Amino acid sequence: MKCREFVYAGGPVPQITEEEYAAFYLQFQKSILVSLKKRGLLTRSQCERCIEEIEKQYGGNGQS
Repeated sequence: MKCREFVYAGGPVPQITEEEYAAFYLQFQKSILVSLKKRGLLTRSQCERCIEEIEKQYGGNGQS
């Protein structure tokens, strides 16, 4: 896998709330799982089970 480095060149990074951070992090985790499923590294049921577990950690259905 190619290693990439990103440099933020804009203005100050806006502060986000803990709720916004949690929502972002949940979606980030879900996107990784879906990527693994598309690459054949997880089955559909494994992916769904993992998503259920991470949604439990955030105490909701993942919808924001």
